[in-house]
Amino acid sequence: MSKYNEQLAIFEVKKAGQGKVVNVQILERGLKEKLTTGEVTEQDVEIALHVAKSIGSTRARALYSNIKRAAQQEQETEQTE
Repeated sequence: MSKYNEQLAIFEVKKAGQGKVVNVQILERGLKEKLTTGEVTEQDVEIALHVAKSIGSTRARALYSNIKRAAQQEQETEQTE
């Protein structure tokens, strides 16, 4: 996950307006891993949207949808506890 965390930091810098290049393939792999382990956060939804827009493939859009759904389910679970 270290490469994912590195790209996540670059994504945050880019979002702040500084010109950095994000490796969306690494972000995509990290998101898939987080989805399988169930560690999805709200920030991951934003990152998945960026990946889906950057890649534009059906696979990337499906990943965004799955990440968004998992984040919503986790949020609902936290609210009921």
